[in-house]
Amino acid sequence: MLERIRNAFQILSRDADVERALKEVQRALIASDVDVRLVADLVKEIKGAEIPKGVPKSRYVMKLLYDRLVDILGGHKRPFPVVPQRILLLGLYGSGKTTTAAKLGHWLQKRGLDVILVAADTHRPAAYDQLKQLAERANLKFFGIPGEKDPVRVVEEALKQKADVYIVDTAGRTTLDEDLVDEVKRIRDVLIPEKTLLVIPADMGQSAGREAERFAREVGIDGVIVTKMDGSGKGGGALSACAAAGVPVYFIGTGEHIKDFEEFDAAKFVSRLLGVPDIEKLAELAEETEINVEDILEGEYDINKFYAQIKATREMGPIDKVLEMLGIRSVPKELKKMTEEKFKKYDAIYKSMTKYERAHPEVLQDPSRIKRIARGSGTSEEDVHEFLRDYKRSEKLVKKLRKKGSRKQLERMLASGRLPIPK
Repeated sequence: MLERIRNAFQILSRDADVERALKEVQRALIASDVDVRLVADLVKEIKGAEIPKGVPKSRYVMKLLYDRLVDILGGHKRPFPVVPQRILLLGLYGSGKTTTAAKLGHWLQKRGLDVILVAADTHRPAAYDQLKQLAERANLKFFGIPGEKDPVRVVEEALKQKADVYIVDTAGRTTLDEDLVDEVKRIRDVLIPEKTLLVIPADMGQSAGREAERFAREVGIDGVIVTKMDGSGKGGGALSACAAAGVPVYFIGTGEHIKDFEEFDAAKFVSRLLGVPDIEKLAELAEETEINVEDILEGEYDINKFYAQIKATREMGPIDKVLEMLGIRSVPKELKKMTEEKFKKYDAIYKSMTKYERAHPEVLQDPSRIKRIARGSGTSEEDVHEFLRDYKRSEKLVKKLRKKGSRKQLERMLASGRLPIPK
């Protein structure tokens, strides 16, 4: 889907064949499982559009196509309330509901709320342990009762715990049957949630809309979270189907990392499809990794600060995702692998240094120290020298920015991941 739609826009940007571009879009949307009638209506509307005088046809079609794609996928985002609340998560087996509970909890925690995850899936044997481990990894509170068979009792006891936000993970089924409906209703009556969210995997395609309608009809839902958006060619189908069903998509899951989770905005999603850099998302990630600009600009710049920046940049996620947000899509596998390997080497090198060496990098001109660090980190002496060269580059740049007093420039560089990702 992605490549075909981008190709169509490239055709239009060159004032080339509009008909050919529309065919590319049509094939891409149908292949992505977007409803055929929606696609047909889209193409028909664009072909019949009256072009304003003085406006190149290709440019007008490009704008119209962008607007309609945004409409098909659900329009502009509906901000999720960042307030104390009770959230009930629903979904069938394999939807990614438990992982989503942790991702949503982490997202709310980063916005200042005290979150507790509640293990109310008493059917799946591994559900309790999985949610507990995810809560620990995300530094979230957790509540569950090992061996308890009644999910209602789990929720009742969980509500006695102190928290701003309660996220309740419920059991799934292979289909929405009477037992699941009854169980969800009993939990809902005790929890009294402000938000009931349905978790749907992207690979459901058009059937996502039918599933959303069924849950909305049987138990009532306030919105949807679409997971597995990183690995499915049918993500557009799931998003458009939910939009057609009149159910807002609040979030999308875009990977396995706890931070691969974002509010859904169709306009931004379409922009990303077309290769437009997502600077806003990148800046948000930089903020979440707590890159401290004041710390960089003040005091001595040493290896500790250099390592802190490397670690923070790495926490933003895989380098290919960071580059993708900058609009760089074709990242060679060798480069991605090399960059990740380099991060691991630098981590080992840093940990093999003494506290004194980290704070006084000038002593690392001593060959015996270099040899000891290389041996202790399982790397080569050349790797240690490369680490120090990258440190010196970063130090030189920070000094330059300090002289200019360019705080904003430094913030932009940190947000874009340009400092201090090793070259």
